Amino acid sequence: MKRLCILLFVSCAGFVSAADVSYHREVWPIFKRHCVGCHSAQKSKGGLRLDNVAAVQKGGETGPLFVSGKPDQSLLIKQIIGDEPEMPVKEAPLSSAKVALLRDWIAQGAKFDAPPASTAAAVVIPAVYAFAPAITSVALSPDGKIAVAACRSEVILISVDDTNATPRRLSTESDLITHVEFSPDGLRLAVSGGSPQRFGAVTFFKMPEGKLEHTRRHGKDTFFRGGFAPDGKAIALGGADGAAHIVPVDAAAKINSIDLHSDWVLDVTYTPDGKQLVTGGRDKATKVSSVDTLRLLRMVDQSTDIISAVASDALAAISGGHARTLTGYDYKVALAGVEVGGSGNGAVPVNRRDQYVRAFEAQADVVLDMATSGDRKWLAVATRQPEIRIYQMSDRQRKSAISKVPAPINAVALDNNGTRLALGSRDGQVQIYEVAGGKLLRSLVPVPVTPVNTVAK
Repeated sequence: MKRLCILLFVSCAGFVSAADVSYHREVWPIFKRHCVGCHSAQKSKGGLRLDNVAAVQKGGETGPLFVSGKPDQSLLIKQIIGDEPEMPVKEAPLSSAKVALLRDWIAQGAKFDAPPASTAAAVVIPAVYAFAPAITSVALSPDGKIAVAACRSEVILISVDDTNATPRRLSTESDLITHVEFSPDGLRLAVSGGSPQRFGAVTFFKMPEGKLEHTRRHGKDTFFRGGFAPDGKAIALGGADGAAHIVPVDAAAKINSIDLHSDWVLDVTYTPDGKQLVTGGRDKATKVSSVDTLRLLRMVDQSTDIISAVASDALAAISGGHARTLTGYDYKVALAGVEVGGSGNGAVPVNRRDQYVRAFEAQADVVLDMATSGDRKWLAVATRQPEIRIYQMSDRQRKSAISKVPAPINAVALDNNGTRLALGSRDGQVQIYEVAGGKLLRSLVPVPVTPVNTVAK
């Protein structure tokens, strides 16, 4: 009985006096994970920013975010509780533990303690890896003679024809590389990625010598996949902030951003004339935007699942993703004047999706990556299955397939005329094929790895 009383006392004491809550160690990580996508310098819905202390203290258009010492009277708490909380938008409600932590923080006076000292470590590229790192992106030079593979924080240059040549390793300042691509003329290599929750980065190298030109940083999170402009003067990349970012090669030129999606933009591509961008993202949307005006032209589709890859030729945009579909959208029809039906509050755009959709065959699994040839005539599609399918863009018909590849394939690339294909696998392999006949030209793990039998037991 005495022990039971002690336990009850301790339990009740927990409700009376919670441990001191640190803003920087506990509250800020919640804001960063669930809130800053819509409430930051790049996107401040309702005039509210949560990306710095001064903005949190100021509140938004509806007033202060909290009443110190009174969680039940605080707007922050009101918006995250209930059967259907208003926040976070399009996400699962915050866990009861996170809600309780925010309540405790406000109840304790909503104090802003000192930020912790920076713990960001310098990027270290190992001389030898303990395990083969996953290949996150691959590229082929326009002539198909050089393959490039992204391994964590470095890129590897691989000679396709000279199998005796040692792969060259180029380091970057990114914690994670998400995209590599040759410029249309093959004279420059763009390597994009960044440091999660810190910055996006693009590093440019002169090719074929692999000489570093410069690195451009932008934003507060990692860049995702993208594509060079047809003139090679800029590269467009997806961002974790829901925007497409147009990064000029010229280090002095302004980086432009188009705020498009409500979640990560996972892939971006230019149309062949360089006038429009096609984007797809974690919000399941495929959108087309104007490069000149930096404005959305149309959301051409809303999928049932994440869009992981996009492509384009002169006639159609193409997107694929977790819904296991590959869909084309005819520009001429999709971007024609938007027709509105009804009147007053009942007026809505007429859905003409069935008029502009140009479907491909069903895919065997989740689409992980797509690549077009430089001439935009061919499209390679990688899924979780051990097969790469190659389609002719003009009629969307499958022309060939390369089977028995080391699935799942994270990345795929084609040369200028679609005669050679490179792939990068999750288990760290790079393979290069002749598309016609599916002949394997090279297969390798591009970085040195410690053999398993030499690891101390």
